[in-house]
Amino acid sequence: MLTHDDIARVLAYYDVGELRSSRPASHGAINETAFIETTVGRFVIRRNRRHIGFQSIKLRHRLLDWLRQRGFPAPRVLPARNGDTVVILNDRVYELSVFIIGDEFNPSRPRQLSDIGRVLASYHRAVTGFPDPPPPPPPRYLPSSLSSLTERLITRDLLGDLTVTLHWYERRIADLRRQLSDEAYAALPHVLIHGDIHRDNLIFRGDAVAALIDYDQIGIDARLVDVADGLVDMAVGPPPPNWSMWGVYRAPLDLERVQLFLSAYNAIAPLSKSEAQALPAILEVIWLQGNLRRTLSTPDAEPDYHLELLGQGQWLSEWMDRHREHVLAAAMVY
Repeated sequence: MLTHDDIARVLAYYDVGELRSSRPASHGAINETAFIETTVGRFVIRRNRRHIGFQSIKLRHRLLDWLRQRGFPAPRVLPARNGDTVVILNDRVYELSVFIIGDEFNPSRPRQLSDIGRVLASYHRAVTGFPDPPPPPPPRYLPSSLSSLTERLITRDLLGDLTVTLHWYERRIADLRRQLSDEAYAALPHVLIHGDIHRDNLIFRGDAVAALIDYDQIGIDARLVDVADGLVDMAVGPPPPNWSMWGVYRAPLDLERVQLFLSAYNAIAPLSKSEAQALPAILEVIWLQGNLRRTLSTPDAEPDYHLELLGQGQWLSEWMDRHREHVLAAAMVY
């Protein structure tokens, strides 16, 4: 955790006044972050994890500057007195940015979904032409990538507690691979995605997005990755009766919220026909992948817990069977 003395030592390299107070940020498991107040204003200080390479940090700072030059609501990283956007002390890399006033995502304000769609589309347009992007990571939501997860679980399931459910997963994955092959995924429009579109990384003022933050997961991938992540996390309603509270996801999609999000996105950066057709499969991959990974990461849990997790993925897939045409209609541009 960043201490008062840590912060004071870093601030000595900036012209931002003297430290008055600080408190840890409630979000951000990858890096140590704190909100601070000085004699001249409010700021956010961050100590980057050691495994994050220096070049990755500088790349992120270049992207933030690129976005701000194009009028996009990204955080403003402050230069130190020497003009650099980082301070290195004891082999640790620190950075300082301006505090952004605003509120968290509010599910009771569905109009926020429209502005999320607008801002995400604006981001995807703004990153066009960004020089020297990072090397592409492995595609995030390939249906074919699910097979290795089920194979590992089948190998581990020595007593056969999960056999029936895992066989259902195998059949479903085969269906998804027919819907969206590796080649079809590779042909989707790719951009420098944000890679972490969820409620903790958006700051609001009323129904409007004041800022999109946290650019640690940027990489070249299908832009549908960002769209689908946003839908799964925020375009949801209350959980239905008997919803699995052990599962990874809060609730199924709410179709009215999906429409708000996608209509606003399509007004700025319309999805292609191939993207609209691929969206249901990618949403389903997210649901299955999340619950498979949680099952793998809890090897000592009881079988009932694992069946509950895998059952949520199955429930969501069956939800998509019933609502696929509605999702397609919301994604299509007419």
